[in-house]
Amino acid sequence: MKRLISLAVAVMLITLLGVCRSRAYDEYNLTDLAACSSVKSDSNGKGGFVCAFSGNTVFSARLVPDFSAYSFSVGGRIRSVSQSGNYTYALVFDDAFTNKYSVYSLNLDNGNVSQNTFVDENFMTSSFSVTDNRIYYIKTDSLKSYVACRDFSSDKKSKITFSDNVNEVFNNNGKSYARLCDGSIYKLSQSSSTYVADTGELKNIYNAGINRVINKDGFIVSLSDNSRDYVSNATAENVSVSDGKIYSAVNYRLNLKTSQKTKSVSIPDRATAVVSYKNQCAVLLDNGTVQVFGSGDFEEKKTNGNDGSNDDHNSSKTDIQPNNSEYLFSDGIVYGIYSGETVADFKNKTSAENVYKADGTIAKSGKLKTGFTAVIDSRTYVIAVCGDVTGEGNVNSKDVTLLQKHLCDNAELDGAYLKAADFNLDGEADNRDLVLISRQKN
Repeated sequence: MKRLISLAVAVMLITLLGVCRSRAYDEYNLTDLAACSSVKSDSNGKGGFVCAFSGNTVFSARLVPDFSAYSFSVGGRIRSVSQSGNYTYALVFDDAFTNKYSVYSLNLDNGNVSQNTFVDENFMTSSFSVTDNRIYYIKTDSLKSYVACRDFSSDKKSKITFSDNVNEVFNNNGKSYARLCDGSIYKLSQSSSTYVADTGELKNIYNAGINRVINKDGFIVSLSDNSRDYVSNATAENVSVSDGKIYSAVNYRLNLKTSQKTKSVSIPDRATAVVSYKNQCAVLLDNGTVQVFGSGDFEEKKTNGNDGSNDDHNSSKTDIQPNNSEYLFSDGIVYGIYSGETVADFKNKTSAENVYKADGTIAKSGKLKTGFTAVIDSRTYVIAVCGDVTGEGNVNSKDVTLLQKHLCDNAELDGAYLKAADFNLDGEADNRDLVLISRQKN
């Protein structure tokens, strides 16, 4: 069952000395966290987590299987944060004169915060990882960057070198990894490393579940066997894998993909982060609210809809979801397409050889418009662009006016144009869509 967690603002300032305790959010409010410039997500064996920082404050929350959220403030300058199991870590620059750094650890089970300090220089502070009370970070004091490991228990230091420069250190399911500039990934131990996968040269990656990362091209790479899955039309930061299910947020839709089928559900705002744990998926929305979904909340993408508008091509009434497409297909209409997507984008995401304008001529380039058609797997579909109710290719006041007239029975929309008015893809064109379209107009 879907749960909606409403929000309010909570601000906390605490002084950290040795081991202390942060304060929980009183009303499960993640507005401040969602507003941070970079939100990290991690779906691991303990649950689905999000963390971020702004100024001198760290924000962290576990969204599934239960909800727990804390924030704490520090005296130094926060450089980066990292998640490992139930713990959120923050790397803090304390003193420029002595090159002193602190690593703060927040326990999401009880809110306790602990602190370890060390002194070092000539290292990258944009990424780090903590495993078994050891911190891994990237040193830059030699010809090629390498990973330094420091054991907080014994203060033992070690050096891990590679054939290429290290681009990033990250944590996945409690284990530490290094990604080189050539895209290869190595699992780290205290003084050695083991090659596990390749994500592509100079491709930014994001955690996508236990032993899973995803690159900007949409390829989910296994850190266990280097196998790959592909997710199209989704932002890499908004993908999570759990128990063979791939969850991805695209605009106002959350998709659930398995080996057999793809299902989806409407969400009221764009996603900041998507996490999952077993059969649950949680979405942190841009407005700070959190929605949690179970498998039963999703509906198959292949649903009944409105007929396509008349054109020179015959639309098929038997629709098949094409491989590697996150678009929606129903009764001769392809939808779930947002304003700004081009003919080239559409061809890359489907098997369409040609896209046709409303007058039947070939659209060689430019933005998609409602009323265009395309032949996909020998079937002809009419294109519906979300919010482009007029078919002009933009979302503006004309679309808002036309939908208002339709809702007041002063105009009639049908086919792909009615489908374009259903901006949130919940199966109805109503006042909620009117509000969303008015926000999108350009």
